[in-house]
Amino acid sequence: MKHLFRPLILLAAALILSACATTFSSQVSVFQEWPANQGKSYIVERAPAQENNPEYKFYEEELRRQLDAKGFQPVATGAIPQVKVSIVYGSNLSEVQFTGFGHPALYDPFWNLHFRRGYFYRPYYFASDPYFPLRASDLNLRRYYLHQLEINITDAVTNKKLADIRASSEQLSPQISLYMPDLIEAALLGFPQKNGSTTQVELPSKK
Repeated sequence: MKHLFRPLILLAAALILSACATTFSSQVSVFQEWPANQGKSYIVERAPAQENNPEYKFYEEELRRQLDAKGFQPVATGAIPQVKVSIVYGSNLSEVQFTGFGHPALYDPFWNLHFRRGYFYRPYYFASDPYFPLRASDLNLRRYYLHQLEINITDAVTNKKLADIRASSEQLSPQISLYMPDLIEAALLGFPQKNGSTTQVELPSKK
């Protein structure tokens, strides 16, 4: 009987993991001294390396869109802005995990897209279960990448820092471009947030 239930258990686990993939999870830390009467006309300040960077400009457009949704207003031509907004971002390899036997990724073609195979080459079969013969080559390696975004808002006249917001998320894909809209939305959610707060933010994934 146990052989009849095992495929059902694996299918249920795969469906649960697939459902989780539709949610974007990030950690957001906020440090701010936002005055109650602070104006919100803004300019986006670019670092020299960002000036001719098409990738950065794509992210800047998303930043502007979400700032506007939060009640910020692009500075009028010839007017002095009240705040300056800038962003920095980056990614790095965060964690490497081996997937053990019995993990749904070994049987589910969707999850196998995120795993690298073939680190053990000897064609030795584990014959303990005739329904699921496993080779050592069926071991999988999973890489997690940490994607990070920092949004800085400063007073345009005094250069006093008004808000420093950091959002980060661990994902299987190394491409931060897939997650930048979610990172920006998570960072600005509930703005201005409580000073010194760190929260776990869950959003419907846009990927």
